[in-house]
Formats: sequence, C-alpha cells, structure tokens
Amino acid sequence: MNKRAVSHPKTTSKTSSPSLTIQRLFGPPQLVEGEDPDAYDELLGHVCTALRPVDVIDEILINDFVSSEWDVLRWRRFKMSLIRAFEVRALEDFLPARLDYDHCRKCFQDILIEILEDNLTEGQTRDDARRLARQCVLDEPAAVDKVNQILDSVRPDTDWILNPAKMDMNTILNRARARKAQELAQNYVQQKPAAIKFVDKLLATASLSIDALIVRELPDALDNIERLDCLITIAENRRNGMLREIDRRRAMLGEALRRQVQELEGEFKVIDKKQKVRHDQRA
Repeated sequence: MNKRAVSHPKTTSKTSSPSLTIQRLFGPPQLVEGEDPDAYDELLGHVCTALRPVDVIDEILINDFVSSEWDVLRWRRFKMSLIRAFEVRALEDFLPARLDYDHCRKCFQDILIEILEDNLTEGQTRDDARRLARQCVLDEPAAVDKVNQILDSVRPDTDWILNPAKMDMNTILNRARARKAQELAQNYVQQKPAAIKFVDKLLATASLSIDALIVRELPDALDNIERLDCLITIAENRRNGMLREIDRRRAMLGEALRRQVQELEGEFKVIDKKQKVRHDQRA
C-alpha cells in the first residue's frame, strides 16, 4: 500500500499554534484601555512564524521580545497623540477669529436652542424653543426681539466666554465660533477632506501653515515629548536586547547541532571503515 495514502495530514488546529501556546503559558497580554488585542495577537503570530520556537526557552524569549516591541509601539503612539493634542489646541486658538457668522450658523442655532430650552416660559414647549431659535437665526425681527428679552433675564454661568455677567447675541456667537473651531480641529486631525481643505484655506489666507501653528505650541510640550523619547529609547533597548538574546541562543543551538552532526558523521565513518575491513578480510 502506498504510504502516502495513509499518511496523516499536518494538523491545522489552532491549539498547535506557537502563539497560542505562549499565551497559555504567560497569560493574556498587558494592554491599556483602547489597545487592540487582535493586533497584539497578530504581532505575536508573525514573530513566532519568523523565529519558530523550538522549546520553552524560545517561547520565553519571544514573549519578552513581543512585549517589548509592543511597548515601543505604545510609547510612539502616545508621542504622536501628544503632538496631535497640541495641533488641536493650536487650531482651536487660531480658528475662532477667522470664522464668520455663516461658518458657525449651525453651532449658533444649537447653542441658542439649548439656552431657550433651559429657560422656557410658562406654556412654552421645547418645540416652541426650537422654532423660535430657527426664526432668530433667519433674522426675523419679532423672533430676534423675543430672544433678546429672554437673554436679558438669563444669568450665564462661568463657562461662558468673554463677559460672563451678561448674556447676549455676541456672547452666543463667540461661543458658537469656539465650538465650530473645536469641531474643525478634530476633523482636521482625523484627516477629513472637507475640514482639511477649509482649514488650509484659512491658514493660507493668514500666510501660515499647520507646522507654524504647532511650533507655537511646542515650547509647552517639549518636556513631555523629551520624556516620551526617553521611554521609547528604553523600550527599544530592551527589545533589541531580547533580540540579541534570541540570536545568541540560536547560535548556541546551531553550534550544538553542528557538533552533534560531526559526532554522528564520525561514528558512521568508523562503522563504514570496520565494514570495509571485514569485507577485505573475507575477500
């Protein structure tokens, strides 16, 4: 019978995966909130495929290597997130003064609706407040007068910008500009095309670039960036050290294997020599 016909195929069960074996031995990876465990598993799988662990010592080294590499990626991501945060802050400082009423009309209406809903008069409903806000945004005189009367009776909280002791249309408009600036800044760093096109146009009008804005904010961030760079370097050194340990161990295993092969070849030569002597004696 053909042996190939009865040979058992190589198992493809996940239980035989080196990466799953490592996870069973050392437990789940230590991830911070928001990190993707599937991405960690994929990294571990790629490293196991490249290094092909042969025993538990290899598995320990691989586990430590992948953990160190993940630290490198994490600190680099934190550094980029910090720079993006300063980018957002720079845009939030730059944009409000460049936004006119048409740019922030929707935000103006939303804020006005919030105020009117919080200050309903007797017999008014939320639908009435929304209707009045829309009419005011359309600059209908009666609606504008009614909204001004309501605003005169409203005492703003300390969260309102500019003059917190008085609520008026200008105060709401400034708040709308600030809210729209926050929205644009977030959309810009998220690489949304419409926001990028609009913000870049405003920057060009002011003879500025996004880099120029970020540089203005960087002095406040340099200490934190430097600390993150130190943490990245530490993690990289630890990762590189683990890789050197893996290389050293593989070299030692390779040398041991070569010695074993040489010993086996020597034994075969002795056996072959004895067989040759016996053959000559018989002849």
